[in-house]
Amino acid sequence: MARKVHSRYVITGTLVAKSPLHIGGVHNDPIVDLTLAVNGAGDYYIPGTSLAGSLRSWMEELEEDQDITGKLWGPRLGQTGRNRSDEGHASWVIVDDAVIQGKVQAELRDGVGIDRLYGSAAEHIKFDRAILPKGSKLNLRVTLERVMEHCLSLTDAEWQAICESWAELLQALQNGEFSLGAAKTRGLGTVILEDLKVIEQQLNSPAGILALLRKEESQSSIFDSANNRTPKPRSRLLITIDWEPLSPLMVKAEREGIAVDMLPLVSSIDGDRVAFVLPGSSIKGALRTQAERIVRTVLNREVPKLVDSKQAFLQQLEVPLIDELFGKAAKTEQGQQKGCIGALAVEDCYADQSISPEHWEKVQTAEESPELLTALSNAGLSKTQQAFHVAIDRWTGGAADGFLYSTLEPLGVKWHPMKLKLNLYRLEGEDQQKQCVALLLFVLRDLVQGRIPLGYGVNRGMGEIAIHSIKLEGLSSLNLNTEDSVTLANGDLTALNQSVLKKLENSWCAWIESCSGDVSHAYS
Repeated sequence: MARKVHSRYVITGTLVAKSPLHIGGVHNDPIVDLTLAVNGAGDYYIPGTSLAGSLRSWMEELEEDQDITGKLWGPRLGQTGRNRSDEGHASWVIVDDAVIQGKVQAELRDGVGIDRLYGSAAEHIKFDRAILPKGSKLNLRVTLERVMEHCLSLTDAEWQAICESWAELLQALQNGEFSLGAAKTRGLGTVILEDLKVIEQQLNSPAGILALLRKEESQSSIFDSANNRTPKPRSRLLITIDWEPLSPLMVKAEREGIAVDMLPLVSSIDGDRVAFVLPGSSIKGALRTQAERIVRTVLNREVPKLVDSKQAFLQQLEVPLIDELFGKAAKTEQGQQKGCIGALAVEDCYADQSISPEHWEKVQTAEESPELLTALSNAGLSKTQQAFHVAIDRWTGGAADGFLYSTLEPLGVKWHPMKLKLNLYRLEGEDQQKQCVALLLFVLRDLVQGRIPLGYGVNRGMGEIAIHSIKLEGLSSLNLNTEDSVTLANGDLTALNQSVLKKLENSWCAWIESCSGDVSHAYS
């Protein structure tokens, strides 16, 4: 027997990718390891299952009464509560597949694991990921039903709470605070909702049903009144880093040029321009490596030697507190998946200057150095230079045969601020939150002091940066009795409230003692 629906609310709009987007799928592409999801019509899309999971997870963070969310979305496996029947029930939220608008050219991003002992690329940990470029647009359609059955219906107070959660969810989508798909803690997946429309369909009266059959749409304001209230606080720490490079800085692109061998990675912005990009995965990898050094130092733990095995590489990453902060790769042990998403997310960082795709194509296809210089000048990159490198024959002291190569090194390029987001909801309890914040501040201190270069060629004079300021927002989420937002000139973390630093230090030292029984090596 069909369930009785009181009313239906159809939410439509356009999801615009504010960063590249990856929704994995099975696609016959022999040169790409992680391909994009493609529907039967051959179009890139986000499956409704992926969207529904992300929307539900966001609402569960907002709603304290998980019984209400379980009633709305359907109970999770093993969920209990007064409203859960033994059989459960289907979700009242219907999420359609989000199909991309028009045709877009997918981009490729390289991924590589770094051997923590030698600092070089780990064997068997190299992969390519296809991504939808920044600016891609997808159609959103979500239907929210309110049913009339006594055992499933919501009270007026519960329905009001659901409306408030939906209002905040839609507001978060409109503000660009929402991420979808894979690698969303490594720079991908941020979307923003545009052209929002909510249509109400009344199904509890003949007039409402006739209006629906006649396709007479009626705009609903059901979420407007809820949206006027003060939003529930989000347990997040936002970090904005204003910086500049002191030496050439780039991430090497997959594609090689003709006149120049190694090119900097560029990515599409707004559909008709490209810009140099420092992927969130690259920034996060550099921060994670330093965080692992810190934890291994204070706990006096050595890096396991890497043998020819992917599982051995994953064992190198098993460092206390790092999994919670940066995430843990999924692996199968006796049939169990043990991966987890990290609490720290790092956005892609773009250069301030954009380039037309036509001009950049001429840079890539230039055959001789004079042609390359002209192409760089036309692209507005006159300070970017072609640097030549050669290996030296250790016997003769001359140039080794076949080992001459060149790199296109960006100079005089300004960059947008780096943005980090620490989701405290994913950390267990206040103690772990303070421990992870303390570790993150140690890493930021090392970044300020020039100990963490970024990008390609960091051992050959590239990737050095200077920090102008660090802005911290959301400190009140840590219950440290301090101001919510503070800006630190030159990244001077000692300018933070001394009582705050003391509480974080105490929590950090207590954690070290619980792990090793010795705080004498505390990293301070």
